[in-house]
Amino acid sequence: MRIGIFVFITLIITSLLAVLQQKINLGFEKIVLPQLAPMIGFFVVTLIFKDLIFSVNFDFNKAIVFKTLIAFVIPFLLFSVSFFIGKQAGINVKTTENLQSILPIMFIGILVGAVGEEIGWRGFLQPILEKKHNILIASIIVGTIWGLWHVMYYKNGIIFMIGFLLFTISVSILIAWLFRGTQYNIIIAAVFHITVNLGALVFFKNSDDKLTIINGIVWLIPAIIVILRMV
Repeated sequence: MRIGIFVFITLIITSLLAVLQQKINLGFEKIVLPQLAPMIGFFVVTLIFKDLIFSVNFDFNKAIVFKTLIAFVIPFLLFSVSFFIGKQAGINVKTTENLQSILPIMFIGILVGAVGEEIGWRGFLQPILEKKHNILIASIIVGTIWGLWHVMYYKNGIIFMIGFLLFTISVSILIAWLFRGTQYNIIIAAVFHITVNLGALVFFKNSDDKLTIINGIVWLIPAIIVILRMV
């Protein structure tokens, strides 16, 4: 029930923040306010259920540094592979131009948005689910909810969403794998999320159904390797 309430509250807050962003004419290139909804949903649920005590883990040590470096490398590597395969398949893939001018404007928003999302998704929802399910099932559920939460992508059609969900579920599994033994350290998840957003910005200026499916499959392969190690 608490998971359902968290998801419901997060969806409501997402809608409210989207409306607020439009009302105040805040550009999405600066920050995407709906990305803060999972974090706010987390705080609201912990206020509703007084016995639900959660502290977000920001511990920093050598093991965290090592895993954070892995979290930084993996998304760029996999997006590069997707980009290369897309190009070989004849898809009109392009990298984003003028990154040096747009990245400084967007980086703070990407940073804040990634932390806001991960506090809710991986700092709260993942450990809650792991109390009832194993790490794999919990990761798949989080990845599915996270993917479906991106309602602005629905307009791209069912094929696009299938590829996107393959991607978000795979990301969720890879983050859970890095999480092991870290008490759900949010630094790892946030860095992974930041690099995912940066990688998508660099390599996927234009994304169609075929490229999204290719990317989903590319990410699914290492996720399956991780699954075989986790089970």
